Amino acid sequence: MRGLVAAGLMLLAIGCSARRPPQDLVAPPDLATPQSVVPPAVPVAPLAPQRSVRDGVYTEAQSRRGEAVYFTSCSLCHKPAMTGLEVVPPLIGEAFLSRWNTRTAGDLFEWIRRSMPFGNTPKLSDREYADVLAYILSRNRFPPGEAELAADFAALAEIRMAPIE
Repeated sequence: MRGLVAAGLMLLAIGCSARRPPQDLVAPPDLATPQSVVPPAVPVAPLAPQRSVRDGVYTEAQSRRGEAVYFTSCSLCHKPAMTGLEVVPPLIGEAFLSRWNTRTAGDLFEWIRRSMPFGNTPKLSDREYADVLAYILSRNRFPPGEAELAADFAALAEIRMAPIE
């Protein structure tokens, strides 16, 4: 047994002392680029959404539709006052805002769309999810505007969630 362990250690030492990397880890010569040809890296700032939920991103009519959907599909778990339960997060107030204030309306929309309603309850349409999001924003005292929230992640990802100032 001792001889087997010694042989294994010797093979490991020989393998670790090899100077050439395995061929599958080396780029073929025609793909290798000399360092002098590589352009310098240019830092690119990530594009931050320019709009915020403070800019009036939903309509009052959309919020009213969202309220009806909320009381039908969401209030059982999140409670009519949106305060949540022990394991169900609130959808209103400081705890909610601090959880989402570094994200976008698109992030919140996707989280709601993918995980709510919980269990075997039928899912809502994307329009209904956007309406519920409008209701959540209204209950958090973000102002309404002239245009409805889109029922589309890409469009909503352009809207920052932001705390009330």
